[in-house]
Parts: sequence; structure tokens; C-alpha cells
Amino acid sequence: RLLAVPGIDAVMTDLVAECVAVARSSGIAVAPDILAQVLALAATMPDQISSTAQDLARGRASEIAHLNGVILRRGEAAGIATPVNQALTALVRAMEDRDAPGES
Repeated sequence: RLLAVPGIDAVMTDLVAECVAVARSSGIAVAPDILAQVLALAATMPDQISSTAQDLARGRASEIAHLNGVILRRGEAAGIATPVNQALTALVRAMEDRDAPGES
């Protein structure tokens, strides 16, 4: 398992599938076993905290627009649905807005 969070493997599977579809539509070659590689890498770092999570914890803007946001933009341009990336991006942006200075 990726993390001890029920359903996270399914979310990661869908997230990677969206990224692969967008990459391939852009002519980017993706290893056939990319999902296994992503899950294996994540499993080697169970106690790591992502840079996005660190940014949010510090009340800073994250790089979500440059990470998952690019998948949204390229997916939309190619006519590829990216609902998991869209949800993740929206959740992170909502957390950023919640923590923005002067907000409460």
C-alpha cells in the first residue's frame, strides 16, 4: 500500500492514468510500468512530507499550478478529462486561500 489511507491506491492509479493520457497526447513517451514505478517510489518514503504539504503547513503558496495544474491545462487543450487532478488542484488551492494572510 502507498499509505495507510483507505482508497489512496485507487486515487493514485487514477491520477497517474490522467497524467499518462495527457503526456501521451503531447507526444511524451511514458514507461508502460509507470504506475508500478510511482507506487514503488512512494512506498520507499512512507514518512516523507511532500513539498506541497510543507508549503501548506507554512502558509505559503504551493507549486500546485506547476504540478497538477499543468495536467489540467494540457488535458483541457487535448480534450482529455482530468477529474482527479482537478479535484486535487482545487483542494490545494482552497487550503491556500484558507491560509492566505488577512483571511480567516
